[in-house]
Amino acid sequence: MRRTGWVATCLTAGLALLAAAGPGLAIAPQPQGSNGAANGSTARALVTIIGELSYRERMALPPGATLLVTLAEQAGGGDPAGPALARQSIDLAGQQVPLNFRLTAAKAKLKAGERYALRALIQDKAGQPLWSIQSAHVIDPDQPLHDLGMLWLTRAATPAAATELPSPRPPGIPFLCGERQVTVLAGEDSLDLTLDGVTHRLDQRLSASGARYGGAMADGRDIEFWNKGRNARLTITGEAEASCAQSEFPDDPPPASQYEARGRAPDWTLRIGPERLDLVRSVTGTSQIAQVPVPERQLLADGHRYVARLGTGELRVTINPGLCLDKRTGVPFPDRVTVEVGSQELTGCGGSAAAFLAQVDQWTVTMLNGDPVADAGLSMRFTSQGEISGSAGCNRFMARYRADANGLTIAGRSGASTLMACPREVMLREQAFLSALRSVQTHSVEEDGTLVLTGLDDTEIRLRR
Repeated sequence: MRRTGWVATCLTAGLALLAAAGPGLAIAPQPQGSNGAANGSTARALVTIIGELSYRERMALPPGATLLVTLAEQAGGGDPAGPALARQSIDLAGQQVPLNFRLTAAKAKLKAGERYALRALIQDKAGQPLWSIQSAHVIDPDQPLHDLGMLWLTRAATPAAATELPSPRPPGIPFLCGERQVTVLAGEDSLDLTLDGVTHRLDQRLSASGARYGGAMADGRDIEFWNKGRNARLTITGEAEASCAQSEFPDDPPPASQYEARGRAPDWTLRIGPERLDLVRSVTGTSQIAQVPVPERQLLADGHRYVARLGTGELRVTINPGLCLDKRTGVPFPDRVTVEVGSQELTGCGGSAAAFLAQVDQWTVTMLNGDPVADAGLSMRFTSQGEISGSAGCNRFMARYRADANGLTIAGRSGASTLMACPREVMLREQAFLSALRSVQTHSVEEDGTLVLTGLDDTEIRLRR
């Protein structure tokens, strides 16, 4: 009876770590744009602030929408129309949420321990506000890169008729923290966290990265939720700290039938749709957009090319299949892309991060958190539609995942799992493997082809094709 009960416990824990998430996922385009704060002398010490913007409503942004993100001192300023420490203006050119932003501020203008106001505003082509957010963050000038994670926009206020009913309260975002389901709903400077059927109001706290919230439970214990995009940490006095992962992905709009590529320094984004080719470049602090009908595709020995005429000269886009790593995040993509505009040559990566993972029929786990497991039967297979399946050593599992330029996240709840019982050592390793999958945040590929998944608490899974 003891052995049977122990096996059941392990199986329950393993299943709780991965469960069914939402329907199909779309690869989120990464917006590029200008950053006026980066136009000064290159000799200045700079601090970079990155993050994502999204909203929970299932509404597409209209054509011609623009995004403006600013960083300013919290006292006296921050108005997107006024002076700011850093500013980025993006013509979205059809892009939908989530939207990435990147601000660059002079280190000399930042003070240690100070809170700074970050404001984001999406407007339609007529200049009417659609979505916005203002949040406070500690930006440490001695830290060159700050990742604020996911920030949630709210609907901009519009004149309403007297009989209009208030919008219903959003359902919140589910996270799986250890074996406990948690739902969070972020406000302007607070967060409602529902745990075991009880909702706790947490206040925003100082944080060098991500969004950190804390407060007290009814029994007097402290509770803290530190959110970094689709991953988080839950800390409760007297309990072990729990790693959290978003357990369901929101429904995304159907993926557009277009090819995307992007590059850095300078930032640029290329989209090739059924009828139009769009190129957005960051040039001397402004965004330049080129739009032409899709030219005929020219086949090459190692890829293909598009050639079009622009008012300033010729546009040439060359796409070569082969591993390409994003310069900022190291995320692997399936294509190397070169864009030539007149005398300027831009290089970057194309295709989808999910498509790269799906190129391999099966990835075999060779090391788990530093320990060799080459003969343990741990494996996984990715599909380009956001599905993952494989063997955890004893049982097989299925789940949903999302891969994009920011990394990789595996949903905290799985759609199915077998219920076999195996020796204790195998079950313990299976539980450790499923827990590691749940905490994955980023993925990269080494020179020898090894796929490395890394996550919270120094989690690392190494795989070979």
